[in-house]
Amino acid sequence: MAAAAGVSASTASRALRESPLVGESTRSRVFEAARALGFEPNRIARSLRTRSSLSIGVIVPDVATVFWAAALKGAQDVLERAGYLVLVMSSEREPTRERAALRTLIAHRVDGILLATNGGYEPQPSVPVVFFDRLDPAAANGRVAPANADGMALLFEHLRAHGHARIAYVGGDPGSTSADERLAAFEQAIAAAALPRRAEYLREGDAAWSEASGERAAEALLALAEPPTAIIAASDALAVGTLRALRVAGVRVPEDVALVSFDDPVFADLLDPPLTALSRHDREIGELAASMLLRLLAGEREPAEVRVPLELIVRRSCGCDGRG
Repeated sequence: MAAAAGVSASTASRALRESPLVGESTRSRVFEAARALGFEPNRIARSLRTRSSLSIGVIVPDVATVFWAAALKGAQDVLERAGYLVLVMSSEREPTRERAALRTLIAHRVDGILLATNGGYEPQPSVPVVFFDRLDPAAANGRVAPANADGMALLFEHLRAHGHARIAYVGGDPGSTSADERLAAFEQAIAAAALPRRAEYLREGDAAWSEASGERAAEALLALAEPPTAIIAASDALAVGTLRALRVAGVRVPEDVALVSFDDPVFADLLDPPLTALSRHDREIGELAASMLLRLLAGEREPAEVRVPLELIVRRSCGCDGRG
């Protein structure tokens, strides 16, 4: 940019800071060169003043997943309004890729990081890190996540209100905080209801929480000598896979088996029957995480953890008529 304006790097730097030591014609030339090269002079000037890259790194397990897309949109809107560029990387649910992504972002001198961890987090003393959805409980950083335990209690109590005692759980990959917290809350609900803990009713999905793994889990549950009368799926994809397996087996939902989901997909009303689910306010999770990070960057103290309340959306798959 300095070369394009025909000035030295130090003169270009002073011009972008609007130093009185630089004449108006030189300043105009430098700003015009910056625009021609696709730079934003105000951003450059602010970066020089604050010695900040004005960029935030975001690492998620899978950018193609509906939840992560919505959370990313929420975070990006907040950060861009504050004048930051957002650099998004996907860990593909692999700790080694997560570590590599962290090192890459640090090398690019980001000012902060939003991270949905898959177990690859390494302490980053040079930048603040805020975890969202998938947390590292051992890290003394900011954390934003759904109220997993409260959400599971909502689903379980709703099924109990329908008279179900044989309730099964189809979960995600063990080891992530989302999967671990939801499974722990399900088992606590079983104990609180004084129902027997039946290990055969606890089924794990794969690392992607995929429809295929939900389908396999439902097939295994239906093959039991005493299959469940209700199933809680830990994600929308697991719920769709479960619903497909039930339909193939000729099992009626909800007449034979009730089904509820921890996630509320945008197409929930289009399923047959429409799916009872928890609304997680996905976009809000990203917004809250980004806002927390901005406050940390401003030097404000933040609570260690924020939990986002969940809302039960009642439709027909649980046995209700869809009006609650």
